Amino acid sequence: MKLFYILPALLLMSIGNPFQDQEIDSSEDEKKVEEAVIKWADETFYKHTEYKFENFHAFYTDEYFIAVMRTDMFKDRLASLERRRAAGSYKGSDADYEAEHKDLQEKYDAGKKEVDEFENRVLYYQVSFWSNIQTTDGLTVYYEYIVKLDSDYKVTEYEENSAIGKKDGNTKPLFKKDVKE
Repeated sequence: MKLFYILPALLLMSIGNPFQDQEIDSSEDEKKVEEAVIKWADETFYKHTEYKFENFHAFYTDEYFIAVMRTDMFKDRLASLERRRAAGSYKGSDADYEAEHKDLQEKYDAGKKEVDEFENRVLYYQVSFWSNIQTTDGLTVYYEYIVKLDSDYKVTEYEENSAIGKKDGNTKPLFKKDVKE
């Protein structure tokens, strides 16, 4: 039975899965990332307004991805079993159905608990953050920053990607640390 789990895991780890972040519901992570980036921007820039986010990506670990997919498989098998019985196409006895249902439900519940408590879920998060940021020459420029966050939603890296309304190469964002009030 362990071979059932090991072979797909090895296959995924060897070839990778380009659709990995599309398979896992990352909406809660996205909200937390956006909140963390806004907090970072509030602490970093002297003044910024009218922000928006684009291109959110959660780079989940292979181990977490496999745990989520295994849990989803048990959920799908459980639903399929229930559909077959409701449609009258289940060929086993009531006792067989109850035993199989109980086994699948226990495996699903255990997998869900593992996923919910998984510690090493993500390698990092990345998002494009756009905001009107006051600059050193007094202009407000619409900047895009590519922001990278660790698994604790702390900004680890950021890089200016583009700027709309920048006067010239000397126009720089005004950082809080550079303002003496």
